[in-house]
Order: sequence, then structure tokens, then C-alpha cells
Amino acid sequence: MVSGKNIAVAASVTAVVAGISYLAYFDYKRRNDPKFRRKLKRSRKKAEKTAEKISGDASLDEINSQALELLNIIAQEKLPESPEEKEKFFMAQVSRGEALCGAGPSGYADAACRFFQALKVYPNPVELVMIYQKTTPDIVFKLVMAMMAQEVQQKQARYFDVFPPEDKHVRIKDKNKKESKKQTKSDDAKEVVVPNRALFTTKEFAEGDVVYEEDSVVSTLLPCAQNGQFCHHCLRKVPEAVDAAKEDDSEAKEGGLEEQEPAAEKQEPSKSSAFECDKCHESVYCSEKCRQDAYDAYHQYLCPSSSSSTAREFAELAKKTHELAPVLIAKFFGILVDREKKKELARALGVSEKQKTEADEYTTWEHLESMRYLELIPTASDAQVLRKLGELMSNSVPGLNEFVTSERYSMLKGKLDYNAYAVHGSDVPKETESTHVSDTMRDDHVAGAVGISLYLISSHITHDCDPNVQIVFPEGTDKAAIKALKPIAADEELHISFVDPSLDVETRRKQLQSSYRISCKCAKCEADLKAAEATPTVNADTIDPMDDSTPSFAAVAASPSPATAAAAFNSEHEKKFAEATLEQSEQAAEQAAESESPEQPEQAAEQAAEQDVEQDAEQDAEQEKPSAQDSE
Repeated sequence: MVSGKNIAVAASVTAVVAGISYLAYFDYKRRNDPKFRRKLKRSRKKAEKTAEKISGDASLDEINSQALELLNIIAQEKLPESPEEKEKFFMAQVSRGEALCGAGPSGYADAACRFFQALKVYPNPVELVMIYQKTTPDIVFKLVMAMMAQEVQQKQARYFDVFPPEDKHVRIKDKNKKESKKQTKSDDAKEVVVPNRALFTTKEFAEGDVVYEEDSVVSTLLPCAQNGQFCHHCLRKVPEAVDAAKEDDSEAKEGGLEEQEPAAEKQEPSKSSAFECDKCHESVYCSEKCRQDAYDAYHQYLCPSSSSSTAREFAELAKKTHELAPVLIAKFFGILVDREKKKELARALGVSEKQKTEADEYTTWEHLESMRYLELIPTASDAQVLRKLGELMSNSVPGLNEFVTSERYSMLKGKLDYNAYAVHGSDVPKETESTHVSDTMRDDHVAGAVGISLYLISSHITHDCDPNVQIVFPEGTDKAAIKALKPIAADEELHISFVDPSLDVETRRKQLQSSYRISCKCAKCEADLKAAEATPTVNADTIDPMDDSTPSFAAVAASPSPATAAAAFNSEHEKKFAEATLEQSEQAAEQAAESESPEQPEQAAEQAAEQDVEQDAEQDAEQEKPSAQDSE
């Protein structure tokens, strides 16, 4: 596809030529062909009726209904295949749409069809939508957007039939689908069943098998890992940083004050020897490919170089919010545009359709729309970030500020909060107060987190405190692999733990409720709750410190009540202390019996023991009066 400048020039020329040719043809037919005049009259009446439907205060339902009719009308129109044909088609459709808009409301419906068809072949649909928003009548823009929405609904209806690809050996199913069919049997049943989709296997897997691997949609380093030791694109540990860290460790073992200066000198080579951004010198990469890919996709917007004060202001604002969502969303829009450009480039290079799958017809945005998300309330900081985001990318992506509304921004944050995963790495620095972020991420805490990442397939895995799969990162990058933790049957649902499964049941459930609004009722949670309820609780008022049936400290410590556990521990301690004291008293009595009268050894031992016990009881009464009173 030619450049944007050439398209603009060609558009102007084509618009003039096509306009003149169309007017000449139209005038000839109108004057000389009676059938054409009758057809034209019917078309005008139909257009006037259509215009009445969609003009003025047309409701959303009316606009959607009209958009669906227009989609059916143009469904038989064949779109061009080659880049040259697409360019000509695009120019003709835009030109005709502009002419129809100029004719007034009677031409709005057909104009929407022309603009929609032009959108279908344009290499960057998002950019063109933003241009439409600024240049077309409001009702025409609404029709185009409604047509897009209706087409999306039609595509989404078959989305889960083609995604994920078959070679991933998983599929997404709606667990409520059977229930919804039962409900539709009754004509009176009006209840809508919300889809409850999950990821299921299509074949068996043994423990330790990799179910599938998946590249991330977007990822970023955690602030604690932005120390020049990890790649800002793929999150891999920079090899030079690994070597420098080993040298620092070996020098640190030698000790002495002289190690401080060499250690400071070692930090700079670990960064400069890597592939860093040659503009800001802040972002570090593990390879030239990562550096170039990052710049093409998003770093050209986010690079806080001296010539871009807006980028630095955006970075400082994002840091102030202690959230990674602003950076992830900015990266996402950059990646979205970059991927569509690469798709068009592949078409221009003549990539065969056989090399593509049916899932490739879906854009990244359409994939994102299929994900669950948390409904969030927009905040004041969100509004600031949104304005700065528009300033940051508006020059490269015109109209982004108008397209990304506060509601859409909150939706994106909600999708990230619910679906993002922690990317684990090695030698990850500890998080501090200054590097802490509030973003939610699925993390089973098997290792330290180096970054956060979003995945198209893995976002559909549901939670269970006793998971059958685990996300791992075998290449040390943000590329994920889903590994089986136990044997998995065909058509079995995949579960992953969103939180640390080793936590106690109450802590797990609180974290799941606060972070994901999940009221977990998995088998492990139910079993843990039953075990906690079955554990006997101990009342301090009924404890006999000399009773052999008193439970041990280990048994009582499992009780949910700390006060009960402490009381049981004190009573058990008193019992053991009394037994030890009695034994010592008996030994002392035996020694005394040998030196005194041999006639009353038992009586002397009992008297000595009673005296010792009384003394010990008095001492314990001063230190722990409630326990002593209970013992009496």
C-alpha cells in the first residue's frame, strides 16, 4: 500500500475524475431513459423514508436496525483482493460517500454504505474511523459505527468456533449454554443467561506436558525490574547484566571498602553493553530485534527523549499513580496500529490466504472484546492520564483522544485487572514502597515477578485453588507455556490459581473477592472450611491443667481462635511444669529419707511435693491469675 501522502493526492484526483464522470452519466440517463427516471423516483422515495428513520432523534434500536438492513444490502458486494485494486476501490467509495453526504439526508444511508466499504479495505481502520468522526455528518458516522457493531456481533457469533486455533488443542466453551437452551423452550421464559465461558482441552495430557504456548499481546516490566538488567520488550534477563551481577557477587565476597568504587563502575557497563534506546538511553533491550520491534510498536510514542516533553510527563504521571495500566494501554494502542500495518504489508507482499487461519481475520481489538473485565469507576487520575495519552499519540494516531473515552479507558483497565498475568523471572529485585504498583495480576507466587503481561487464550482460563495447569516461562521471556500439573482428560476444563494456593482458605477467599470479585467455592476451599469447622475449639474456663486429655499446642494452634490457642498452651505448660516439679520433689524426698528416719519415706515425699506445688502455684498466680484460678 502506498504512503499516506500519496493516498491523499490520489484521493483528490480520483474524487474529481469520478465525480465528473458520474455526473455526466447521471445527466444522460436522466434525460434519455424513462426506466431510469422511474427507478430514480422510487429510489428517492425510499431514500427519503430511510432518511426519516435515521434522522433527528432516532433511537439506538432504530439505528441498529437500519445498520443491519444496510449490511444485508452490501453483503453481496465483492471486495477487491490486490493492493492496487483496493486503492482504487477505496478512493471511489470515499468519493461517492462524500457526494452523497452533500446531497443531504436523502443520501445519508447510501453514504454510510460507501464509507463502510472504504473502511473494509483501508489498511488502518481505527485511524479512518477517527477521520470519519471529524468529517462526516453525525448521523452518517453513527450509521457507520452501528454497521461496524452489527458486523462485530455477527463475527463474534462464530468467534469461538475458529479461536483458539486447532493446533493449541484447547477450545472455549460456554458452560451455561445447555441451561440457556432449556430456558428457551418456554415462551414465557424471558431471563437472559449470561455466558460463562471457560477453556477446555481437546485431547488428553499427562502430568508435566505443555498444553500450548502463547505470545503476549502486551507486556511491561515492573518498576522494581527497570534497573537495566531486564529487556524492556520481551522481559528477558539481559545477558550482560547476568555477567556483571556475577562479577559483583565475586567482588563482594572479598570484602573491604575498595569494593564500593568498582561495584559502581560495574553497573554502567551492564547497561551500556546491552542494546539501549539511542534517544532516551533509559530503555534497555536484549537484542537489536527487540529494540527495533519495541520502537516500531510503541516506544516511538513513549520514548522520554529530550525532544518529547509530553512523553516524559506521561511517564511521570503514570509513575505517580503507582499503576502500570496507563503504560500498558498506551503500548496496546501502539501495538494495535502496528499489527494492522503489518497485516496490510503481508497482503501487499502477496502472502497466500492458505498460510492464514480463520482466526486471523479478527483484529486484536476484537479478540480483546471477548475477554471478561471488571467494571471500574473512572477516577480523577484516569482523566489526567487519558488527556495526556491523547496528547502523546494524537499526532501519529489522529482522533485517538476522541475515540478512547473515559468509559472505554475504564473498560481496558478492567480487562487488564482481570486477565493480566505476572511474568516470573530469576534474580528479581525486591519490591519497595517506591516501586510498588496497585495493578492486579494473576500470580501463584511460585517465583518472583519481573513483569505483567496479557494473553489472548490464557485469559479464558478460570480460577481454582487446586489448579490442574500452571503458567510457566521456559524461555525466560514473556512467552508463556501452560503446563499440566496433573493428568488431564479430553474435554476437561483448565484451571489456574489466581492467588497463592498455599495461603489459608480465609486469606485466599478475601484476596479473590477484593481483586476479582470471585466468591470461590472450589473443592479445596470447601474442604478447608470443613476442616476448620471440625477442629475443636478450647474454652479456657473448662481446661484442667492436670487432665491428660488436654489437647496439645499443635492441635489447638490450628483453631481459628488465637485466644483459645494461647489459653490451651498456658494450661499445657502448667501441667508439664507440675509433673516435673513433682518428680524433683520425689527425688528430694528419697534423699532426705536416707539421711533421716527410714520409717516415714512416703509421708516425707508427699509433704515436700505438696509444698513445692503450692509454691509454684503461688508464683503462677502472680504471673497468670486467670489460669491459676482455673486450676484451683
